[in-house]
Amino acid sequence: MHGTSSPMGLPPELLREISCRLHDPADFVRFHAVCKPWRGSHDPTTATTTDYQFLPWLLAPSKPGDDPLKLRCVFSGRSYRFPPPISATMMNGVTSADNTNIRYFTDSPLSPTLHEPVAGGAFANPPLSPHIDRLGKNPSGIIHNDGTLLLYSKYSKCNSSDLYTTEFSASLLHPGNDEWTFVQRTLETPCYGEFYAMYHAGKIIVTMYGNLWLVVMTPSTAATNKDDLLVPMPLWTPRKHDGYYCEYSYVLESRGELLWASVHIKMDYPYQDDDGKGVCGLVRALWMSMHVLEEVTEGSNKLQWVRKDDKSLNDRLFFLGWPNSFSMDASRLGVSGGFVYFLYCDEQGHRQPHERCGVFKYNLIDNMTEFIEWLPQGWDYEMCTWLIPQPTIAPIHQVLVTTPRSNNMIHIKTLCP
Repeated sequence: MHGTSSPMGLPPELLREISCRLHDPADFVRFHAVCKPWRGSHDPTTATTTDYQFLPWLLAPSKPGDDPLKLRCVFSGRSYRFPPPISATMMNGVTSADNTNIRYFTDSPLSPTLHEPVAGGAFANPPLSPHIDRLGKNPSGIIHNDGTLLLYSKYSKCNSSDLYTTEFSASLLHPGNDEWTFVQRTLETPCYGEFYAMYHAGKIIVTMYGNLWLVVMTPSTAATNKDDLLVPMPLWTPRKHDGYYCEYSYVLESRGELLWASVHIKMDYPYQDDDGKGVCGLVRALWMSMHVLEEVTEGSNKLQWVRKDDKSLNDRLFFLGWPNSFSMDASRLGVSGGFVYFLYCDEQGHRQPHERCGVFKYNLIDNMTEFIEWLPQGWDYEMCTWLIPQPTIAPIHQVLVTTPRSNNMIHIKTLCP
């Protein structure tokens, strides 16, 4: 397998075409490890792995005392492990908006840092917020595509039998700026648990179970509540889907729009299992809806959630997780679109000895749910992150080496790091 041509006689153009169709990162690495011509079909000087589109893997939440971080490709059924970050916990992940990288906030003895355990795209960590002490020991966050960094934390407590209060703190840094903007709010919700934050269209978006808050981030309003907006949640149950209630909801940005994806389940679930595994009944019980945030009238400050035409989403794939959900262009993966991948923890399957977390795929066009797999122990539906691996292929170096022979010939050695 040495030489300048492929062992199968394949030209470089064809090798590169084949390589671009490998959407499993493990297959991509194996392909380029076959021989030097196949390895050389990926030229780091003219292309990077960002030219390729890889299927995301699930990253299990890390908890204090965990062994290596666990990654799983649900499309191939393979699991992988990485050395754990220092003092990482499930609550302090800082993801990139496109989910190609994740960092963990670590409160080291010298200074707080963002620790990167999984190799990804190059990103220079900015100096962390001077308000880091006010954010607590385990802030989460998102590094948005324009470089804006949002760090936030929350602390919830129950004030009465039907009301929870959440103290929300956030620090925002725009690219090229040296000064962070800090904001703090007290939010009330009738339910504890569901909570997401992101930066969109110049605002910090805070979503909780019953409502959506828009916190306008300008120097003149960051310290006040006067420009905060409260938007009611979407209507969950159109007439044809009576008998469902909203189980989980996610807010994500896709092609400039803010979408609210919600997972519903039938109120009379569980069914009598007809496969002995508690899968078919759950699949029939799950349903999804998509809404988009729009102005009530153009130029007004009033916003509303409008049901999104599912057919307009048939060229995209959606991956719902925490702390960030995202969409992908289906054509770049060579597959049809209109599918949503999400996790659901079955707490009511009466034939199961304990609750299990599974991966499901929902068809927005046909309104059908498909079961993918039950996840191994350690994956939790609330805290799982979808991560798109970015494998690197080291270039082949040619080095001129003069050997002490009588004819003083120069020999060329090809080195594969």
